[in-house]
Order: sequence, then structure tokens, then C-alpha cells
Amino acid sequence: MALIDRIRIARRFQRSIRIDADLGNATALEGFVCPQSSADVLLTMARHVAETRQGAFTWTGPYGSGKSSLVIALSALLNGKPELRGHAAKVFGRKTADAIWHAMPTGTRGWRVIPWSAGVKTLSV
Repeated sequence: MALIDRIRIARRFQRSIRIDADLGNATALEGFVCPQSSADVLLTMARHVAETRQGAFTWTGPYGSGKSSLVIALSALLNGKPELRGHAAKVFGRKTADAIWHAMPTGTRGWRVIPWSAGVKTLSV
């Protein structure tokens, strides 16, 4: 048996998440684990949106810290497709998913998510 037939590399180790390419893709959620600190951030954001009906947020952190993975998972949770929302609810856990849905209801069409990310340019002197 060939080595390729014996070893399976999980998708999450094959390439980095790309917001523009992975938005709305259920396979992008494979292997995603939402730490409690990330769930707390999302719950705080959801409460803010529910209380003020406004929201603009900036997520910053070092490369590889999970920002893009978290935004892909959150967008799946707020998506208009019930199957994708259900898949995301399993990733987050029902308690967290229900709290986010309560604060940010998806209605029948879900939230419209616009994939946008910014790069940082450095200058050499």
C-alpha cells in the first residue's frame, strides 16, 4: 500500500484559511475548535449589537492566531443556509450559538457578510 493511501492530512493543515475563498464553505469549518476566549469575544460583540443596534469591530492579533478561522465560523453561524448554520452551531456549541442567534437573529436570509481583509505594508529605510 502506498504511503498516500495510508496517511490522511487534515484539511486545516493543508493550507491557511482565506476569508475571500472560504466564506460560506462548510469544509472550512473542519477541525475548527472555538476556544472559550474567542466565544467570549463573539458573545460580547453580539450583546453590543443587540443593545445598541450598531456595530463595527476590528480584530487584531498576530499571524496564525485564528482571526480568519473565527470570522469564517461566525459568518457560517449567521449564514442564510440552515445546513451551514447547523454545522457552525456544532462547532461553537449550542449554548454559544443560541446566545449569538438571540442577539443577532439571522431571520430567513441570514446576515450579508462582505469578505474584506487588509494587509500591512512595511517600509525599509
